[in-house]
Amino acid sequence: MEFDRDRLKSILNQDHSYYGSKPAKYRTDGHIAPRTTEVVVSQFRPEMRVLDIGCGNGATLLLNADRFGSALGVDSDHTHIELAEKERETRQVRNVEFRLLDFLAEGNALEPESFDFIYSERSPIGYDSFGVQAALRVLKPGGLIFCELIGELHHQEVREVFGDRTRLSQTITVQDQMRVSMERSGVGIRFAADVVEKRIYPDVYEWLQFQCSIWAWAGGTLPSCDDPRLKLFAERNTTSSGEIETTHHVAWVGGVKLPENPYPERVS
Repeated sequence: MEFDRDRLKSILNQDHSYYGSKPAKYRTDGHIAPRTTEVVVSQFRPEMRVLDIGCGNGATLLLNADRFGSALGVDSDHTHIELAEKERETRQVRNVEFRLLDFLAEGNALEPESFDFIYSERSPIGYDSFGVQAALRVLKPGGLIFCELIGELHHQEVREVFGDRTRLSQTITVQDQMRVSMERSGVGIRFAADVVEKRIYPDVYEWLQFQCSIWAWAGGTLPSCDDPRLKLFAERNTTSSGEIETTHHVAWVGGVKLPENPYPERVS
């Protein structure tokens, strides 16, 4: 397989970031695969105060601000908060606030039991009990918590060629890991799912456009246009129609904050 080196150079030399990169063209396989945002939005209620942990550019809150009472979005990346604030002003949304805050390190700055619904897309809180407990501290009893994490099959084709095979060899699934963390912390699980779909890019160049934004966001090093792994990846993952196919996998777990003793002893 021969590459257009000028096209490769053009993509690799761009300034890449999760939100700042040029959007790549892709489609999904068309099977049942609801978006995480759709699940989150379905839980909004007019009386709710909502917390988005790792809010990114704030799109979920800003596009649905008429569905809840008030909301706070926190993120540890100042560029994300700047994007969110700029869009908030453009849309003139008044019931949403954004704050630069590393939730795992600075979550104690938030008032205890002050939110009705806490969620996190690409969650920083669902990997262990510490993160879940930090979230439950600011969640009202009976309140809802929902986490989305990257699943163990996510972009497995990329990891097989470019490295980091740790998730492929783990003995517990991401969903199970998150369920255990929540249950141990006092969450009554109400919903759990794995969502796996195929993403199809028209060619290797569109895939690379997307992948560079992920590598940059994760702090990785971009390959050179002569990196033999690019050719190997394309050879392994090009379909009969000439498209590039990869796996997209996220795990969802949601539940309610239980009282301290949800199963009191019966008195005879």
